[in-house]
Amino acid sequence: MDQLRKEARRVLQQTPWNRPTTLESASTRLTLAQLWTDVSSHENSSHLDACESLYAALSFLETGYDPLLPAQDNAAEATAINALCQWASQLALPSSEFAVSFDENPEITEEDKNSQEESRLKSELAAQFITLMGAKAISTLENNSVASSPDVIVAMASFTSEKDPWTTNASNNCAEIHLNMACQNDLWPIIERVLREKIRPLFTKTKNPAITSEGRKNLHPVARTRFDGGALDDSTKPWKTTDVYAPAVLSWIICQYKPAHKASLEAHFPLLVPAILALIDDNNITYKTKGCDLLSQLLNPIQESGSDILLRTNLVSVFQEAVTACLLSLPSITPEPSSLKLLGAAYPALLALLKATYQLTLKQPISQTEKNTSSTPASTNAPTSFPHARLSTFLLGWISTFISELGIHSTKYLQDIIPILYTTLSNPFGTAHPPLLSAAIATTKTTILAAHPRIWRWRGEILGGLAACWLHVAEERKGTGETPTPVLDALARSLQSTAFALKYALQNPVPITGGALDPDQVAVKEEVQSGFQALVDADPELEGLFVPDVAES
Repeated sequence: MDQLRKEARRVLQQTPWNRPTTLESASTRLTLAQLWTDVSSHENSSHLDACESLYAALSFLETGYDPLLPAQDNAAEATAINALCQWASQLALPSSEFAVSFDENPEITEEDKNSQEESRLKSELAAQFITLMGAKAISTLENNSVASSPDVIVAMASFTSEKDPWTTNASNNCAEIHLNMACQNDLWPIIERVLREKIRPLFTKTKNPAITSEGRKNLHPVARTRFDGGALDDSTKPWKTTDVYAPAVLSWIICQYKPAHKASLEAHFPLLVPAILALIDDNNITYKTKGCDLLSQLLNPIQESGSDILLRTNLVSVFQEAVTACLLSLPSITPEPSSLKLLGAAYPALLALLKATYQLTLKQPISQTEKNTSSTPASTNAPTSFPHARLSTFLLGWISTFISELGIHSTKYLQDIIPILYTTLSNPFGTAHPPLLSAAIATTKTTILAAHPRIWRWRGEILGGLAACWLHVAEERKGTGETPTPVLDALARSLQSTAFALKYALQNPVPITGGALDPDQVAVKEEVQSGFQALVDADPELEGLFVPDVAES
């Protein structure tokens, strides 16, 4: 075994990421009990020592270990297998050195990079060792529960996301193989143990006065003092400083829930709530974003299964307040890239929350969606903040999404929506950022289709915005000469399609009360063609906007 260790150390010092699968000295015949005796007798305080032990043990397991060797002490082997798996699972966990990677403006030094690289190598070796133990040794035991012990499951689940900085292709593949093998028969008891014994303790110090210890809404919360700095104290957040793998394990757990697993999902729901809220309420944009993503993942199976767990636990308002607070992360306090990152997770979470909560009735989702649409930044004049064109484009896209969800009930907010669209479409500098104009045109068309019975009252503003945008696009196209302008051409086609939708809505009025048409609607219908022609007469350039046979969807 000493020769095997020397060879392992030499390879790790020379080519750690291009190491052979096995070593020449790995053919030594040992039992796992003897292997554990050797491993436990060596210090693993340094990175190289730990990797040496892992690589030597891995090579032995690959080549020298024979589970069918005669005269083996089954009890001793079982004890050794359990000890080796626990040892490897502790070494597999990502190092706290990765915590700096989740800062909003990470300043990763060369020393940090080296430490992270060492942690990746150690984790990869440990993950490979655990996977091989599961395939060659654990399967020989009558009681193979060691493969699904909370420590081992947490260690392997830490590498299920390729986006995490500590995950390599090898560790990710090993995690998938081992988790599929270990959880194939007792998935839900395993997950419950992991949540109770490993995940929940990491979040117990992160107090949230809005919920009880059972994961329900606290009807008598004790408000935080004005100068309470607990929310900023990272010492109460081990999941953020030392146990950085916790969100990755949570994500893997939540991904296991499908609509058919309604009972398990509802049973585990109180164990998931504190962790998700702690992430959303954190002051770090990265963790806020992760919390919103996890909430969206959790709400999808809740909605699809028809569960009313949100209403029974009275947590709708708690989640709603937490997510809505994220929507205030706007420039100039929050940098635009960070704002886009967080809002890109917060708006889907908010919409998923509304759908999952009020799926059983029609009146409730309408009123709640209206309430949230009118109280979030996407319904204010934030999209007209042209210095932040990307953010404006993003918010216009979500206005379109909420209008589609509201349908005819969006008519209540036309007085808020139309000015935003008009200001964006008529901006003379809009062609400097075509995606913003494209989003405004698409949202205008969505508004026309959703609120067509009332759109005639806003025909002047909509038509004025479309006409101004058309003239700006036409002027920009002329300025390019013979150069092809596919982006501007696409904008022109979208404008024609939207103008056609407006014309069609005006020419086909719908009675509001189910009775006769409003006299003003009839008058507008009769004047549509002449009104459009008057615009063309005033500026012949607009003739291309009102192409009579444009009827794109």
